[in-house]
Amino acid sequence: MAIQRLAQFYRSCLFQVIIVGLVSLCEPGIWTALNNLGAGGQASPFLNNAANALTYGLMSVGCAIAGGVSNKITPKWTLVLGAAFYTPYAAGLYCNNRYGNEWFMLLGAGLCGIGASLLWASEAAIAVGYPEKAKRGKYIAIWMGIRQFGPLIGGSISLAINVNTRSTGKVSYNTYLGLIAISALGAPIALLLSQPQKVVRSDGTKIAYMRQTSLSVETRAIWRQLKSSYLLLLVPVFLAGQFGVTYQSNYLTTYFTVRSRALASFLTAVVGFGANLITGYLLDLPRVSQRAKSRAVYIGIAMFISACWIWNAIVEVQLSHQESTAFDIGGSSFGDSAFAVYLFFRFFYEALQTYLYWLMGEVGKGVASEEYRHGDVARTTGILRSWESIGSTIAYVVGATHWSNLNQMILGLVLWFATIPPTVVALYGRWEPEVGVAEARPTPDSSSVEEQKVAVAVKA
Repeated sequence: MAIQRLAQFYRSCLFQVIIVGLVSLCEPGIWTALNNLGAGGQASPFLNNAANALTYGLMSVGCAIAGGVSNKITPKWTLVLGAAFYTPYAAGLYCNNRYGNEWFMLLGAGLCGIGASLLWASEAAIAVGYPEKAKRGKYIAIWMGIRQFGPLIGGSISLAINVNTRSTGKVSYNTYLGLIAISALGAPIALLLSQPQKVVRSDGTKIAYMRQTSLSVETRAIWRQLKSSYLLLLVPVFLAGQFGVTYQSNYLTTYFTVRSRALASFLTAVVGFGANLITGYLLDLPRVSQRAKSRAVYIGIAMFISACWIWNAIVEVQLSHQESTAFDIGGSSFGDSAFAVYLFFRFFYEALQTYLYWLMGEVGKGVASEEYRHGDVARTTGILRSWESIGSTIAYVVGATHWSNLNQMILGLVLWFATIPPTVVALYGRWEPEVGVAEARPTPDSSSVEEQKVAVAVKA
């Protein structure tokens, strides 16, 4: 009996989301932990920004087609391949920090861009497309919440090693060793995923999946979504949603000591975890329509992010007129305010990310065939990451120059406020549900919910 329950849990949506979360912890979680150190832990942000620009430049193209790859070879194998390409990035930072090697850091960044394209499209397709609608917010929050343990672990290691470093500069090279080891676990963990046809939801239904697809089907389906008026209105928030993170990294590197940056890496994970859970809970509130929840949550997040940008602008203007600044933990009330705005910004940024992935799960909800909708979820989440990557590429290119932090802050603030009008139009407009791709063939697991429940009961 215990073995049967364990087998059922192994095939459940919850277990798949936990595995995706653990892979995310090991890969983008550790990547985030490294970048939360400010400039990847380096003394100067310019080379790290150039490496990240390369990563996101590759992702801007790769993510757009990765959803189609996921539909073709299944999310499981797409995730395994994607996870395997992350570790060279952390190793490259280590070699650059200790030996001054630059080419390996750039090679690692390029491989990471390929891997991230595959990983982000596949894990988002699982976390967004597998759960039933009533639990989607909670499962997205679990996925993104587990990912926060990557920065939490990384921040803990960094804080322990660098706690006595009260100056600015680069972190100890020993910081990277534990993070590299964690990153290497991602691909083996991804092998524990089940194929979609073997997963059963809590209501007894199986996951609909694209059993047969082709390059021409995926190309036309992706092109159809890229032309969608609804998604085009959301492009600005995809582009600018990540833009401020580069400025924040440069801000942290320029104005704070090494141990303050290590503390920021740790606390960013804590506030991010809270943001994921709170946003997921709000998006799954019962007896509130999907449309009402979508609008209310976005308006709340937009108001708070706008307030953070204004607060950050006030702080940055004052800092830009000071000749030399190196805030330490608890050093002054103004330094504490400058540190606090960074954490508030990261809290509401994570809330925005959770919301946007939940919103992508709504795409195609009116489509008659569940198989078509699930195929679109994989493509749409890939497109989301593609536009985010384009924005991040531009941001890191700007960050790799010697443009002042003040100018970078102004650009980020203007871009953020420019995203609000089109996003509001998208959320308050009335859109006809889009049709699927006619050539995609449905899975044979097309029995009704009640039939599937009976099958599950008999098997148990």
